[in-house]
Amino acid sequence: MPYTTISDLPAHIKKYDKVVQRQWMHVWNTVFTKTKSEIRAFKAANSILKKRFTGKKSLEKNTREDYFNHLVDKWLGRLPG
Repeated sequence: MPYTTISDLPAHIKKYDKVVQRQWMHVWNTVFTKTKSEIRAFKAANSILKKRFTGKKSLEKNTREDYFNHLVDKWLGRLPG
């Protein structure tokens, strides 16, 4: 079931700031809507934490919407089925 508010997010996401929480929720909801798989949605959404906090330049050249679409496409392309 998609997340509707930030307060519904899992505890491990609530420790991040609101921007990161909204990004995580957006990716999770998008992947879940397209695949109906919670496992895939969690994997894709959690990947933004790795991307965001490993020092990679993720948002400098692209808009946030481009970044989200990139993540969703990347994860959907890797997953079987």
